[in-house]
Amino acid sequence: MPVVRRQELEPYVEFYALWAEDADEEEPAESPEPAEAELLEVRERRLCFRSGGHTHHASFTAEVWDQEPPTDEREIWESSADTQWYCRSGEMALWSYAGPSEPVVELGMADTLWRVRAYVSGQERVRELAQQEVPAGVERFLVQFWPV
Repeated sequence: MPVVRRQELEPYVEFYALWAEDADEEEPAESPEPAEAELLEVRERRLCFRSGGHTHHASFTAEVWDQEPPTDEREIWESSADTQWYCRSGEMALWSYAGPSEPVVELGMADTLWRVRAYVSGQERVRELAQQEVPAGVERFLVQFWPV
């Protein structure tokens, strides 16, 4: 079962905050607080990701599958989580307090309830490095989507 679509992004994370919204949403009236307890939380139509570093460039891989993918064992992940998320437009934009990242993630189907599985590695390391510099690619997310 191959992946339908795969995109690599490098979102800018500020104040530990990284979240995703439907790409046709206008800028939020109020930015959400960073996710703290869980790696992945759904809040107010947003997917909120817990980040380990205050300010840095993360590596974010989005995969779209036509059915549930196998558990990813390509690397050792520090944490993983699952949830469901509805996307009206079929495109997802990643946000931080600095604004949206480019390009948008093409999910491929509008008006769809998605199952979402997120993995992360490098959170402990980026926490240390982000105290002294603005690291890039240390914190790595793999986020998989498939229709419910």
